[in-house]
Amino acid sequence: MNSSIPIKTVGRQRQLSPAEAVRCAQELQEFAESRSAFPRPRGFVLKFKTWEEHEHWRRSQANPRLW
Repeated sequence: MNSSIPIKTVGRQRQLSPAEAVRCAQELQEFAESRSAFPRPRGFVLKFKTWEEHEHWRRSQANPRLW
């Protein structure tokens, strides 16, 4: 197998400072949440006696962001 596979690079990689990278990540997160079909859940605590009860509850949830 040939290990030198040609790779085409389009554009240039941006060199971001850590502060700029955090800002870009926050903008991407806000953009993704604004277009999410599921609202961001509020914090809550649930207790289950067994893992089976937890799995049953988790499978019954329509919103995948709850777990």
